[in-house]
Amino acid sequence: MKKFTAILFLFNIIIFSVVSYGQDNSTGDFNNTIKNLSSDAAKGYVGPVIGSFGSNLNSGWITKAPPATKFSFSLDLKIIAMGSVIDDAQKTFSTLGSFNFTESQAAEIAANIPTDAGTQAQIKQELLSHAWDLKISGPTIMGAEDQYVTLDFQGQTVQGYSIPNYQLTDVKGYISDLPLNLFPTATIQLGVGTFLGTNVAIRWFPKVNIKDLGDFTYWGFGLMHNPAIWFDQEFPVDIAVGYFYQDLKVGTIFETKTNLFGIFASKTYGSIISLTPYAGITTESAKTTIQYDYTYDEDTGTGPVTRTQNISFEMEAPNSVGFTIGAAFKLAILNLNIDYKFANVNTVSAGLTFGF
Repeated sequence: MKKFTAILFLFNIIIFSVVSYGQDNSTGDFNNTIKNLSSDAAKGYVGPVIGSFGSNLNSGWITKAPPATKFSFSLDLKIIAMGSVIDDAQKTFSTLGSFNFTESQAAEIAANIPTDAGTQAQIKQELLSHAWDLKISGPTIMGAEDQYVTLDFQGQTVQGYSIPNYQLTDVKGYISDLPLNLFPTATIQLGVGTFLGTNVAIRWFPKVNIKDLGDFTYWGFGLMHNPAIWFDQEFPVDIAVGYFYQDLKVGTIFETKTNLFGIFASKTYGSIISLTPYAGITTESAKTTIQYDYTYDEDTGTGPVTRTQNISFEMEAPNSVGFTIGAAFKLAILNLNIDYKFANVNTVSAGLTFGF
């Protein structure tokens, strides 16, 4: 279960998750997987999950607007599960990019060329002499576990020989067969209010060390304000404006920062037992920085030398504007809600709130 544990901490905030399935330890952990990829290959491999992860983090913050009161006390603890909709296009990728080979990879490629040992040694040396511009394709991190990322030389020759496609057997689909085609995330949120029509929400998780990945830390906060407090007349619905921020780090490999601005409206029917439909229009952003050491071998004529290149790049999630619609059902101190966000990456969110 080592690989799955790493993924849960990397892409899920809290120890519970809405999905649980077995994994094979022989396939290795994510940290070692991504170290086999050049920058161009890594962007294609992890790209789809960045959008899903960002959309999840920017969901589930609010289920009703704060009351338009100067002061009233409320405290609630909310368990939230979010799932972004995954389609087949997110399970594979294809890109043109640069790639450096390791000595073992170059030796394997050369050994499969039908020629003499001397020419095979020259092929190996040339493969290690520089970075190659290749077509890189195959499963993304959410692709099938029985498929591998493949390198295509696209007609380029080495020592006069065409090189067949080469599979990176250390890089395959990592998170496959997600239930309902939803990429899951979960979190716990504490809400406190109300002061001058304003509530505060906090998301936080203590530092935990993840083997092979490093320290996992996570925190976020949000402010929701009901501007109706500044008007004498009563509004037909409760309204709120909100801002929410989150920062998640996993060792030195991943850091995700999200921002969400929104206008929300809700209407509560009932008291001890109540129904609250709600909706929101939001603008959001999520930027993930990925950093790792990429190891390969180089041979400029004096024999292979191992090189380590620090890879660092940023990827932004595709969501910019979203429309959320949902409903919450309250029974005394328990509140259940479910909503759906329509955006470039659609996301469903459900929560269980304990509060008073």
